[in-house]
Amino acid sequence: MTYRPVVVLAEDDGLLREAVAEAMELEGYRVVPCDSGFSALKAFFAEPRVDVLVLDWLLPDIEGRDLIRLLHAQRELADLPVVLTTGLELELPSFEGAVCLLRKPFDSTELSRILHRLTHPTRPPTPAPSFAPADSRIV
Repeated sequence: MTYRPVVVLAEDDGLLREAVAEAMELEGYRVVPCDSGFSALKAFFAEPRVDVLVLDWLLPDIEGRDLIRLLHAQRELADLPVVLTTGLELELPSFEGAVCLLRKPFDSTELSRILHRLTHPTRPPTPAPSFAPADSRIV
């Protein structure tokens, strides 16, 4: 059986979370969707391995920066790649600990390319499906 990279997706917007998770699963990732920082933390205890965290900057219970610090403080998660997403205008120092920042709305191919680079560094990327929700309200 082929290994499917595991992505924890922490996003409180339900439509966006479902659309992004579905698109990532179609690309071969196993996605653990989470609607809060607490549920994302629980996912790290439940999953034997997580390859990437895709994290919304503002969750109902914690800011992205604080969740990154909590996770990176754990020795086994110190090198966990984090892709931070936000609709806010943040400056580079604001997303310390993340490998990159995607501003919403972001292009599906951009997230696909980043995830591919982080999980398959030696294989060329395949075209990504679009994951805009049916009503195209990506905020």
